[in-house]
Amino acid sequence: MGATGTVLFIVGVVALAGLVLVLKHKAHRKKVAELTAFAAARGWRYTEQDRALVDRFLGDPFGEGRGRDAKHVLAGEHRGRPMLAFEYSYKVTHGSGNQRRTETYHHTVVTLSLPAPRPMLEVRREDWGRKLLGFVGVRDLQLESEQFNDAFHLRTENEKFAYDVLHPRMMEWMLADERALTYGFRFERGDLVVWDREQLDTQKVPWMLDYLGAILDQVPSFVWKS
Repeated sequence: MGATGTVLFIVGVVALAGLVLVLKHKAHRKKVAELTAFAAARGWRYTEQDRALVDRFLGDPFGEGRGRDAKHVLAGEHRGRPMLAFEYSYKVTHGSGNQRRTETYHHTVVTLSLPAPRPMLEVRREDWGRKLLGFVGVRDLQLESEQFNDAFHLRTENEKFAYDVLHPRMMEWMLADERALTYGFRFERGDLVVWDREQLDTQKVPWMLDYLGAILDQVPSFVWKS
């Protein structure tokens, strides 16, 4: 390749990079406009970024990687309960040397505020990885339903709270509800949290809020009394 060809190649690369940046910026502004309208239609507030949310929560998917960020934040009320939804992301570098590559992982996080702060309780679908841990002495909380224990993995700071929340009717409902069989949830401080491993989707946010509301509707009222 001659000097002229080299210059043209460099110009082409720069132009292509510039075009990609312009398209990404336009796509971002379009999403901001869509989310602003989506929030306004529901009486919610939209904030483009709120880095304070990066350190607000403790469990999965938080605390991983680097370059953590919280953006496209929706805040307001859902059926009388304070809500929050946002897109959380972090970066992880894989490999080494010339094989190094950095990937960005995106998650949608949706929360409803609890009537009162309560101990951490996380309920997730059981998988073979966690089952194998049981064979080497790491065991999660076991309830009286063997079917429930086979389907779900529990972590909690307070076993009594877990037993109060996961009463027989709650366990029966979770075993029959496709949402519960797919998406884990966590009581954490003053929030009930659900998350998935995708970018924020306006069609999914109301669905996730309804799921959290259905969970809270099944919690006995005495649980919130001090």
